[in-house]
Parts: sequence; C-alpha cells; structure tokens
Amino acid sequence: MRESDLQVAIFALIPPPPQHKNRAHPTKLMPDQVKRLLWVLGLSLAAHLALLLGPHFSLPVKLTPAPVLEARLNPLPPPRLAVPEPPRAAKQKPSPVKRITALPMEAVPAPEIQPSAAPAPAETPAPAETPAPAEALPPAAEPEPVVPAPPAMPLRVTTRFTLFKGLNGLSVGRAEQVWKLDGEHYTISSVAEATGLFSLFASGKHIQESRGEITPTGLKPSNYRVERGQNADKTDTAEFDWNAMTLTLSSGGGKQTLKLPEGTQDLLSFMYQLAFAPPQRSTVRLQVTNGRKLDSYTWWVVEEALETPMGVLNTLHLGKLREEGEKDTEVWLAADYHYLPVKISQTDKDGDGLVLLANEIELTQ
Repeated sequence: MRESDLQVAIFALIPPPPQHKNRAHPTKLMPDQVKRLLWVLGLSLAAHLALLLGPHFSLPVKLTPAPVLEARLNPLPPPRLAVPEPPRAAKQKPSPVKRITALPMEAVPAPEIQPSAAPAPAETPAPAETPAPAEALPPAAEPEPVVPAPPAMPLRVTTRFTLFKGLNGLSVGRAEQVWKLDGEHYTISSVAEATGLFSLFASGKHIQESRGEITPTGLKPSNYRVERGQNADKTDTAEFDWNAMTLTLSSGGGKQTLKLPEGTQDLLSFMYQLAFAPPQRSTVRLQVTNGRKLDSYTWWVVEEALETPMGVLNTLHLGKLREEGEKDTEVWLAADYHYLPVKISQTDKDGDGLVLLANEIELTQ
C-alpha cells in the first residue's frame, strides 16, 4: 500500500468536529476523542517509520548469464619443404625461323674491353753459390683470359631498320640488311629507301652488296658494289684479288688499282667481320674501302646498353676517330645477337646526319 493511501484511510477514521452555532467558542475535545486521536497519530507515525526504515523488497529478476567464449591457441603445423620439380625437357620448335622483336635470345656475353696487359717484370737470378729453395720460386705467370668465341652465324639473318634524319630524329625511310651463308661463302646485301613525303625528294634506292668467303680469321671479301640512286655514274665497285694482293676500285671518276693490305674490308663486311672477331681492346684499327678509296681507320670501342624498339641490348659501341671535316661514323653491335649491327650513325661537322636503328631481327638457323 502506498503512503498516500494509508494517510487517507487514517484520516477517514477521524470523525468530523461537531457543528456549533456559536463558532467563537469551540467545544473542547472529550478525553476519549483525545485518546483516539493519539492512537491514530501513533499508528500513522509507526507506518511511516516502517516504510522508511524497513527492509526493501524488489521483484525477483532472472538474469541469464552471458555465454562464455573459449579461445584455444593450437601450435602451427611444421612448414612443408618445397620439393623442386624435375627439369622438363625443352620442346623443339617446329619452325627454324626465329623473329625477334622483343627481348634478345641467350647468347655468349659481350667480352670485356680491357687495355693490353703490362709485361711481367723480369726475375733477378739468384747467385750461384746460394740457390733459392724450390718453395721460394715465384709462381708462374697466369695466362691472359681467353675470350670465348662467338656463336656460329646463322644461315640467314634479316635485320630491318628505321631511318632517321636530323637532330630531331625525324623518321624519313627504312632499310633492310640480309646476311646469307652458303658453305664457306657469304653474301651481305643492304637496301635503303626514303618513305612518305621524303620519297618525293630522294627517289631511288641505296643498294650495297658484299660477297666473299669465310676463313679462320673471319670474312675475306671478293667484291663490293654500291649503287647510289638510279644513275650509273653513282655506282662504285671494289674487286679484291687476294692472290695478287691488289684492290681495283671503279667509280664514275675512273678506275685505279691499289696494293691490298691484309685484312681489308668493305663498308658492309667490316661490321659483320666483328661478329667473327669481336675487338679485344679499347681501340681497333681497320682498313676499309667504300668503292672509291681505301683508308685506314682507328675505332674506339666501349660497352654500352642501347635502347631499341626490341628492348635494351648489350652492345659494343664503336666510333671512328675522324680527322677535321670528316663525317663522324658510329656502329653498335648487339652482343646477344651474334654481334650484328643494330644501329649505324653518320653525322657531319654541323651535327646533321642519318641514323639507322634496328626494329626487328629475323634469324634462320
């Protein structure tokens, strides 16, 4: 029962006071009424004290315990050792023709270009009366490292180039070089021509051809021919007579016969000769004819990574040490492609010139 309801019930037991006509003098309470009032007040006070000081009661509430989560740490299983698979036999390609337009094939790496080794100092002989013991003798001088021979040239190689002109490298034409091997004889041909609008100003083709034989020391040209356009007076030839050791040059200006130095090459064969005998030093000297004259050139040699449309190639970069007023000629030979020429550059004293850059190599083994 609430406290307010108890108070209402207690006051309901108290009778109302009598009504007197004369309100100025109220009637005094009788002794019995006083006792009754005191009992009521006492009961009310006891009830209040019981509610305030008594024990508190609450409705029972059923609490459901939360589920207990258990976590266990189990040890990891021991790692499994990877068992290498047995090597698989490489499948043979049905076609012998390989076209390379991306990464180069695996081949013998380019040899390091090192200067000549200095001669070992002479040993001072020991006095005869006090011979040196055997263990005190200096070790024998180590032989110079032997550069591995380049791989055998394929039966046929076709290299396609893009022709650029000027300082800005404007594409103006295309070129194609073909190497053919027939037993102990070779043929190298090169055809270059202008394309697009430039073909209107530079008509005709620039054709070169070199023929000869292959010897233990490399290429030995027998004849060389170059056609510069469609006019006959722009055709030059070189005839190599290795028995008589003479070189006959024919051009629009006439014919001349010169003494033929050992190892002489032409403008095409000298680049492919380096595929058979890569230079071993920082410089190399070559006798080269262009069909009009015979000159001796010194070339510097460095190793260089060359960016091409086929990717980055490891090359030997050769540059001609030129005289005042001569054209600056440079050649890049791809070490991963049998030291084939992949870039050829000719620049005049004003910085203008032509550049051939390979974009595809097709090999036939």
